[in-house]
Amino acid sequence: MKNKELILLAVVLVVTLVICFPALHNKFTNWDDQDYITENIYIKSLTHANIGHIFTKSMATNYHPLTMLSLALNYSVSGMEPFSYFLVNIILHLFNTLLVFYFVFLLTGRDRSTALFAAAIFAVHPMHVESVAWISERKDVLYSFFYISGLIAWILFIDRRRWSWYLAALGLFVLAGLSKPSSVVFPFILLLIDFLFRRKFSFRIVAEKIPFLAVAAGIGIATIYAQIGSAVADINNYTLVQRFLFASYGFFIYIFRLAIPAGLSAFHPFPVTDRSLNLPWIYFLAPVINLVIIGSVIYSLKYSRMLMFCLLFYFLNIALTLQFIQVGSAVIAERYTYVSYIGLLAGAGWLIQKVSGHYRIPGGYLYVMAIAFFILFAVLTSRRVAVWKDSEALWSDVIAKYPESATAYNSRGYFYLKEKQFDKAFPDFSKAIELKPSYLDAINNRGSVYRQMNRPRLAIVDYNKALSVDPTFVVALSGRGNAYFTLGILDSALTDFNEALRINPSVAITLANRGAVFFRMGRYQPAVQDCSRAIALDPYYTEAYLTRGVACSMLNRWDEAISDYSFALDANRDNPSALEWRGIAYRNKGSFTPAINDFSAGIMLNPRNPSLYINRAMAYRLAGMHQNAVDDINAARKLGANVTEEALVAALDQGNRNW
Repeated sequence: MKNKELILLAVVLVVTLVICFPALHNKFTNWDDQDYITENIYIKSLTHANIGHIFTKSMATNYHPLTMLSLALNYSVSGMEPFSYFLVNIILHLFNTLLVFYFVFLLTGRDRSTALFAAAIFAVHPMHVESVAWISERKDVLYSFFYISGLIAWILFIDRRRWSWYLAALGLFVLAGLSKPSSVVFPFILLLIDFLFRRKFSFRIVAEKIPFLAVAAGIGIATIYAQIGSAVADINNYTLVQRFLFASYGFFIYIFRLAIPAGLSAFHPFPVTDRSLNLPWIYFLAPVINLVIIGSVIYSLKYSRMLMFCLLFYFLNIALTLQFIQVGSAVIAERYTYVSYIGLLAGAGWLIQKVSGHYRIPGGYLYVMAIAFFILFAVLTSRRVAVWKDSEALWSDVIAKYPESATAYNSRGYFYLKEKQFDKAFPDFSKAIELKPSYLDAINNRGSVYRQMNRPRLAIVDYNKALSVDPTFVVALSGRGNAYFTLGILDSALTDFNEALRINPSVAITLANRGAVFFRMGRYQPAVQDCSRAIALDPYYTEAYLTRGVACSMLNRWDEAISDYSFALDANRDNPSALEWRGIAYRNKGSFTPAINDFSAGIMLNPRNPSLYINRAMAYRLAGMHQNAVDDINAARKLGANVTEEALVAALDQGNRNW
């Protein structure tokens, strides 16, 4: 069949869509999604200020403005509904599969079979699930789209000598760089393509790369600036020998898992946390295996440059993440293979074709073998997609693979904490602390469990423990301040919030919490000021609006209060407390009809709250609807309120409109 490879490619795309489809129903996770989406105020409105921030500041410890802009566009379409975010990731992955086909097609002298093999395995390889089913890895699928397109443009420039393709390659590289810093190696891949296509080395060859190198330098500088003190860890954490072994292990294990994708996990912790060489045997064997692989590829240069190109393509695209310089807290990460595997797949497909030709193996056998691998990987990928369903499934899978991972227990516990499943959160945090006694996040999080279970004194014990390790741990200071607030020890709460804000004055939640302390102290103007500062930092922080609204009510600033309550209610209409406070504000400014409407809406949500009936009765009375007021008073009395019509009338006669 003349176009059988293209028909099979279409089948590959359909199968890929089918196995990725369940991801459309997945949820956000607590593995970076909070930094990229759920707690990122800059993607929630496409204002000039937010777009300017996206393009001029680092976000989530990286500089990738196009990625953040794409997430902002998703938010403008579907808000916090994950469906559209996953849909874009899947669509980009399908386009990338097509690009891989065409890229390998051009690399191999228009060999459709090798291109189909590479694209098919790329599409369904289990190691690539992380890049597609994890919303925060939008940067992977987005930069890959521009990156592979740019490489294709470069090959077309070499082939057709049209400068429009050169400019296209440069422009696509810029877009890739604005999507993910990993694209910084692009100029070196161009040199590698020149090597494969046997372009004679000359000044012109070097000069062609100067604009690309300039862009790469800019990307590198922006990335280093963004990661200062964050993603890139202190290289003194591990010795030079350890880092060499980590890098050797990574180089080997990625190649191994191309063929045997076993033991996959969202998180692969370092095998040791100290500077010892108490490592698994594979770390010492990996350098030897790597030497054999490299030696074999060098030997193959006698016959072809293809395998050397493919191995160097793999290495250059994986080199920056091989942990010779420690990045993050994982020794390897499956997402790092998304682009680098293209080189290995192209090499594997090319080698299979050459070996089968040499030994005259019928093509039908090769197709059966390729289809078998494709089906196997598709099944494994389908299972990995389910792992990314939510944070509980994700971290439970990590714990199954790495039962000694304190990070995994803490992260799953944090999911339970947010879901108010305290009976599950507590043992996870305790296990994390058992595995790593000085784990500040876990200690602080267990304190938060105690506090939310209304056991503030036990919470203070954990917060004190965290602060004994790091007295500047702002989250623990704020948590202890909240525990003191719950106990009514307002001076101590204020002291903790003041210290937290001295260390970091730009934390919205701490400002709002101090505002709540000021309110409880009867210091309403400072409460308004703190909440206003919190809102300036996070314009979507509804709790700050509520606290400021109540403080404005106490200052008889009814219009400001109503505006704040309205903002909070726009974010969540099912808040009877906010409805009651706004009703009070309307009533006190003489707007009785909207006041009655708010009290009625609050009663619909919480019909067992007597104060809602009393406040509505006052509004009815002031509006001249006396029988309605009597009915509400009787309803409040049935709920246990100690109120009479005479007392309510007397209060109103004295000018008291607050009950």
